[in-house]
Amino acid sequence: MNGPLEQRLRERIRSFDIPALLEVLQANGYGDAEIEYRSYRTTVHQSHLVHDIQFFHQPRERIIITVNVGLLSAQSPLPSFMMRTMDQLDHDRLERLIGFFDHLLLEECFSGLYPERDAALLPGWDEAARDRLRLLRPPCPSTLHWLFSKTYPEAELAVRRHVRHQKVPSREMRLGASALGEGDAMGGYASIPTGGMEVKIHCNEPFAASGKPWAVEARRRFEEELVPLLSETGLMLTVVVVLREREGFLRIERDSHLGYDPLHGAPPQAQHVLLFSGDTSSLRKGGAEQGKLP
Repeated sequence: MNGPLEQRLRERIRSFDIPALLEVLQANGYGDAEIEYRSYRTTVHQSHLVHDIQFFHQPRERIIITVNVGLLSAQSPLPSFMMRTMDQLDHDRLERLIGFFDHLLLEECFSGLYPERDAALLPGWDEAARDRLRLLRPPCPSTLHWLFSKTYPEAELAVRRHVRHQKVPSREMRLGASALGEGDAMGGYASIPTGGMEVKIHCNEPFAASGKPWAVEARRRFEEELVPLLSETGLMLTVVVVLREREGFLRIERDSHLGYDPLHGAPPQAQHVLLFSGDTSSLRKGGAEQGKLP
């Protein structure tokens, strides 16, 4: 972790909660083995959870996170005479001994905030999560809205039921004898109305926070985060990205997408990009129609 990032973390450390702080540290190469928890020794109640963070690079990489809960905090379960004893001693050996158990207790406490992140705490969490999703009924509009809002938190969502015409194979129909060759005289498919769900992802800007066009970023999130969940359920689903870009110009470059990049001076008009249309159960076989511009 570089110096400027460490400085920014120390300046804003009291605004963090533990899960978010651990995510930042893990993204910069710090695991549980390099993190030590300590409770802030005080008798005054504090209004924030995380009190301080310290980075040590010698003799090894180490981080000390000081929090306002634990054995030495104002809410300590230890008897008051132990606190008075530590104040009277001229060494900190007793405090170091308590700190050893304090670290273990705090580590277990913070691991329990999100037990699904630790396979040792909740074995088989992924399988259980799929079962709970089935109980929530993914074909339900409220469940779909919740799933897509977790995947696209910065976009506006519209989820509704709609009727689509689905092509299904039909038996051949023969009127008398025919010698014109094999095949169905009246066509091999029938179009019937089928109930389904439609999800529209409204984006006010053409590019996501990552710098990628929304047409690319939305597809990546759908395939990586939603396909594994929706492929377990048979649902007729249509997913459309609606781009509300109001101004711009034609760009002939790799990041430009002909068909939804608005021309300079053109009247405002939302552009639609079709991400998926078909049966979600076919996602396991890759047989759905994807990536077609309407």
